[in-house]
Amino acid sequence: FSQFSTIKVAQGISGDVEDEGGVEASIPYLHVGVQHSLQDIGVSDMQAGVKEGHVRFEVRTSGAQVEGGVHGLH
Repeated sequence: FSQFSTIKVAQGISGDVEDEGGVEASIPYLHVGVQHSLQDIGVSDMQAGVKEGHVRFEVRTSGAQVEGGVHGLH
């Protein structure tokens, strides 16, 4: 690496793995991912943020994700 090189970290990339066991094994990873994302936007307490209306969640269908430009790794 040179002093002028930059490191790029991909964010907002989704992907899926088929038939790799139960969802229980994925919950800790999902929890940490959500925690890091909330920290990125400056939220220290998710429950308080939701109650105060600063944090909102939405459910999106796969069709809405495609239309919104979310892409997978497969």
